[in-house]
Amino acid sequence: MHVEEAEMTQSYALQHARRVSSVVDQASFNEAAAQARLFRSWTRSLNTFRLDPGNTSGPRVISAAELKDRRSSAEALLRFSNPVVERLHGIVGKAGYCVLVADADGALIDFRGQEDRRKEYRQHGLYHGRYFTEDSEGTSGVACVLADKEPITVHTEDHFRAAFTCLTCTAAPIISPSGELTGVLDVSAVRNSENRDSQELIYAWVCQAAEMIENACLLHDTSHLWTLYLHRSQDYLSLHPELLIAFDDAGNIVAMNRQTKSMLSALYTAIPANVQHLFDLNAGQVIDLNNGMEMFPLRLTRGAGRFFASLRPPRQALRTISLSPEHPAAGHAPRALASDHLVIGDPQFSSHLARALKIVDRRIPMLLQGETGTGKEAFALAVHRGSLRASQAFVAVNCAAIPDTLIESELFGYAEGAFTGAKRKGLKGKILQAHGGTLFLDEIGDMALPLQTRLLRVLAESELVPLGSEQSVRVDINLICATHRDLARMVSDGTFREDLYYRLTGAVFRLPPLRDRSDLDELVDFFLAEETEAHGSRPALSAEALACIRRYRWPGNVRQLRMALRYACALAAAPGVIAAEHLPDYLRCAADGAMAAPQPVSPPVAPQAFDSAGLRPGEHLEREHIVQMLACHHWRVKETAKALGMSRATIYRKMARYKIVYPGSASLPGSAPSSQADEAD
Repeated sequence: MHVEEAEMTQSYALQHARRVSSVVDQASFNEAAAQARLFRSWTRSLNTFRLDPGNTSGPRVISAAELKDRRSSAEALLRFSNPVVERLHGIVGKAGYCVLVADADGALIDFRGQEDRRKEYRQHGLYHGRYFTEDSEGTSGVACVLADKEPITVHTEDHFRAAFTCLTCTAAPIISPSGELTGVLDVSAVRNSENRDSQELIYAWVCQAAEMIENACLLHDTSHLWTLYLHRSQDYLSLHPELLIAFDDAGNIVAMNRQTKSMLSALYTAIPANVQHLFDLNAGQVIDLNNGMEMFPLRLTRGAGRFFASLRPPRQALRTISLSPEHPAAGHAPRALASDHLVIGDPQFSSHLARALKIVDRRIPMLLQGETGTGKEAFALAVHRGSLRASQAFVAVNCAAIPDTLIESELFGYAEGAFTGAKRKGLKGKILQAHGGTLFLDEIGDMALPLQTRLLRVLAESELVPLGSEQSVRVDINLICATHRDLARMVSDGTFREDLYYRLTGAVFRLPPLRDRSDLDELVDFFLAEETEAHGSRPALSAEALACIRRYRWPGNVRQLRMALRYACALAAAPGVIAAEHLPDYLRCAADGAMAAPQPVSPPVAPQAFDSAGLRPGEHLEREHIVQMLACHHWRVKETAKALGMSRATIYRKMARYKIVYPGSASLPGSAPSSQADEAD
């Protein structure tokens, strides 16, 4: 960086050097935490690295080839940081700040700045390819974060070298899910006349932006696991979760974001290794709370109060599966397609599949509707395998599992140089990857309206234009979409395009929920065989356990049944018998409530007439779940509320909303208990 003589005279550089040396020699820095860090950095710069604080030359610059290699190596970091950097620059850019991303070695690999200030930024070292490490440039925002892995503001004369004393830099670390420093996010300004305190808002924005990048990386890396999103406010849960916890089927915690680690470290001597020790609920119970409910309350076993939670199921959100047909498409009997993906002993399910196979090669888009866990992707895969395209790719995309900032580039791809951090040769989007085969768009109801417009154009013109390109590409796909939402109502509400709706609904198949299927026993047998293949032994299923399974209503459908049987197999000692006691508590509890003889305080659960009009998708399942839990606890609201992690007032509100009445009572619950069951509370 070349410094203007009027501003950076040799006398000023000498004066700054004397000040730095004096402070280090006399250890006269302020004792505040940030000041102490700066003092340690000055000391290392002067005594360990033997740098000259009076040096007025700019930072080391790497070659264009090395910069390109570093960007390529940090492709994942740039991919997740790009939308965040754009958004952050939109907030701070007009105030004279630029936004930078450094890699783990301190090389600046991304930059956003106002066009009319770029020359100034470059003169002061704020640009691509500059190095800001402590051993070469001394104390700076990036260098301090690399050294301590903590955010910091380095304001004007806090910098070690005289060359950088006109800069104000606020930086925060970007930590990978494994705890390693992967990069640094920095917001800097030249000749900022404000004092250090004026940077507090910038500091908060930078920390929040770095956290967003970390969370995006964690969600991508843990897509094969169950992931809990938690926030103290239900209004902010979907916007910006405070805590993220990823765990496997056994409840073992595999990853969490930094906010979670910080909170749990303050509450526990050792951070619990399993969700059961965090919430006093095992993995099956946490998963059961999620069945049918978009949001549910959870309490930590220690302090911190109540959180609102949502659960993302394990799924590889984006994957490509090339399949070879096991049987020729012509004359295919539906049952032959069951194999590893589908059990179709139910007549309604079998009829749907038979009709789908008749039209699959007629270029008719299909829409699969049904509750969560009904097997929509398995159905789509079976249709693909029975089509003339079975030897081509089956590409599955979960529209709800990918951040809005990433899904456009994932679907449509991008050209070389489309944005900073783009892959050197561009990216072939999922639609093009499905060319000649089948594209399965799961949770299509969660697709943003602008993206719906682009998808509609692809379907209408059979071609797409990758991001950053001006050339269209022909594409030939079979399209199958799926959703648990009411798309017709979304069209009426203006949240789903009407023209796209009619494009997608060439054929509509409503997959039956598990409670309405006649092949439950076949599914049980299939999943037990699946567990046998995985673990080498197969417990027998007792008559009592089978009776419990048959009585349960299965709000989580086939996915919930699979997890329940996996849980039971793990508890049943091979080559033993799966007894009722080995089943998850919610299943046995519901069965006990259904079998109980009528008593004054524990009447049996019975179907209640109910008009579900006006409920949002999934709320009828929440109603059913609450009824089952009330029956399980003999209609004692206090015990039911405790089991669900809700307050009694919340239970009463939900009972009133869903018109849940006590057995034998024609009235809705009021704000206070009125039945014998309530008095038992």
